[in-house]
Amino acid sequence: MENLSRRDFLVKVAQGTVVMSLPVAAASLLAGCSNPVSSGSALTVITAAASNNVIVLDVSSGSALGTVGSTAIVSYGSSAILVDHPAAGTYHALSSVCNHQGCIITNYDSGSKEFVCPCHGSRFSLTGAVDQGPASASLLSYQTNLSGNKLTITL
Repeated sequence: MENLSRRDFLVKVAQGTVVMSLPVAAASLLAGCSNPVSSGSALTVITAAASNNVIVLDVSSGSALGTVGSTAIVSYGSSAILVDHPAAGTYHALSSVCNHQGCIITNYDSGSKEFVCPCHGSRFSLTGAVDQGPASASLLSYQTNLSGNKLTITL
């Protein structure tokens, strides 16, 4: 049996305590990124087709994006984009992929006018800027062009 000084004994106990508490500390740090967030409501889904990196949508008064203040997620192939209509003649089109961990943004909070990532709670303005993390970068924005009742989104 090894003869330890009181100092050496206390150092070994402290080291053991630190090693034993690391998994608990790591789990508590990661807990913020493991809980799904249910904020806002699910966006209306519009199915579209992309041709030559362009999507054309009907935005007449009867469509899901026809009224000012409307928002939707436009699904094309295996991808999707967020589209909103904040003012007459104005549309924004943004990537639906949250840059925090790649979750698809499917929620919209109409009270704060923010897109909400359902995985970790990141919030983005209608222009794609980060309003609340953990995401750290804005969403990719796509060019839109309105001609009559046709909205063209260039990917």
